[in-house]
Amino acid sequence: MTNTAELQPRRASFPLPVFKPIATYVLLGIIAVVFILETVSGGSTNTQVLIRMGAKVTPLIAAGEYWRLFTSMFLHIGVMHLFFNGYALFILGTELERLLGWQRFLAIYLLSGLYGSLASYAFSDSLSAGASGAVFGLIGALAAFFALHRQQLGTWGQRRLMNILFLIAINLFLGFTQPWIDNWAHIGGLVAGLALGW
Repeated sequence: MTNTAELQPRRASFPLPVFKPIATYVLLGIIAVVFILETVSGGSTNTQVLIRMGAKVTPLIAAGEYWRLFTSMFLHIGVMHLFFNGYALFILGTELERLLGWQRFLAIYLLSGLYGSLASYAFSDSLSAGASGAVFGLIGALAAFFALHRQQLGTWGQRRLMNILFLIAINLFLGFTQPWIDNWAHIGGLVAGLALGW
């Protein structure tokens, strides 16, 4: 007679690191404070305010104002822009920071944002601002994490990876179809995040 215990599938465990998402909350706080400063300075949709506070302006960067590649990732144009990027940072940031710790998470966020700005500078002349390049870097790093650990994480990990790839595809499609979205920043951030996460 066969022992029923032998027929049960064996469960394998893969311990995941869990860190408190401190850096994510700090970044959200900085972005919120900067948006308040934009508002009291004349409005977050005011072009002059954006230029004065450090938005990506291609001729000014070409003239030597390289700091705009960094400062532009903390500015947002309108409440909805702030809400979408803030929400994405909260959802993706808390997950990635819990997996990698605040130092690696922050390095991926800032470097992805910087590479997103560089891609936008190289391929687009439009004024731009926002954390979306950095946020796409987080998506890329998460994709790298679940791709690398898809065997250990089993069906759940593979399903999570497919969800992330679908999210990337949808957002890039929207970026190519909506003229006001800086898709080059998204692509630059995504590639950087994927490489850094790997």
